[in-house]
Amino acid sequence: MNLRKWEYFLKAAEFGNLSRVAEKLDISQPALSRQIAALEQEIGTALFQRTGRGLTLTPAGEIFRVRAEAIMEEIERVPEEVMHAADTPSGRLAFGAPPFMGRVLTGELVASYVEAFPHVRLRVRGAHSFQLREAIFFRDIDIGILAAPLTEPDLHTEPLLQEQLYLVGPAGSDLTPDRPITLDMVADRPLILTPRPDGLRTLIETEFARIGRRARVAVETEYAPMDDLIRRRVGFTIMPFCGMVNSPLTRLAWAPIEGLSVTWLIALLQNSERSLAARRFVEMLLASTKENIRSGRWEATFLGK
Repeated sequence: MNLRKWEYFLKAAEFGNLSRVAEKLDISQPALSRQIAALEQEIGTALFQRTGRGLTLTPAGEIFRVRAEAIMEEIERVPEEVMHAADTPSGRLAFGAPPFMGRVLTGELVASYVEAFPHVRLRVRGAHSFQLREAIFFRDIDIGILAAPLTEPDLHTEPLLQEQLYLVGPAGSDLTPDRPITLDMVADRPLILTPRPDGLRTLIETEFARIGRRARVAVETEYAPMDDLIRRRVGFTIMPFCGMVNSPLTRLAWAPIEGLSVTWLIALLQNSERSLAARRFVEMLLASTKENIRSGRWEATFLGK
């Protein structure tokens, strides 16, 4: 299919005079006549009636004109649609973060992303850092928020933020937000911690080892029952600030632990092709985190670019 012949035909149908069309298209009239004759041969019927006054469309030519105009309009829209698609995220995207970030980041971020990019099928997973790390390796998720330290050569990481860790205990215990507690004092208390090899658990045990102490682990559990176990005076837990936001834990007693913080990283598979949907998600993740910190909703230090 030679679209140039179609263009010549449509111009000839518009003006009804080959000499005028040839002049407008900067082509010789004989060459123009040959192109239209070749098109009629391809179609298998005459498209024009030649008269002394010029050209008029045959019934077949009129049908061809209507269809050709519609097709040419569609073709003209293709570059614009392709450019729009190139700048419009689509497809599937999976994201994972610690469960307690849902109160300060995940819910707001996901809602904003879905509204901005409705053509992306987004899947969200809340899990421990080690589970999210494995999910990235197995390509079950594309982007994860993981706790540092993280020495995985197959992962690309970007700093997101650093936040204080708190000791949370039963109401009436000697913990207050305005009086920090030392790590050595924390080591004297029974602790409710997530199972190994969770990132926070690893960080806590590393810091205990640094001061020559070991954690007194009363119970290993997931995050969900922690507040109930603390109320029942089973023990204390260690939680980042984001785990305290809009949480039942804030109705208990809590205090910052001196010199103990966690750094969160954005993690993706190293050397993997990052889709437009993923790039836009990371941009929104950074912007949302920065705004939450700026507004005071999240007490942390922003580390992103």
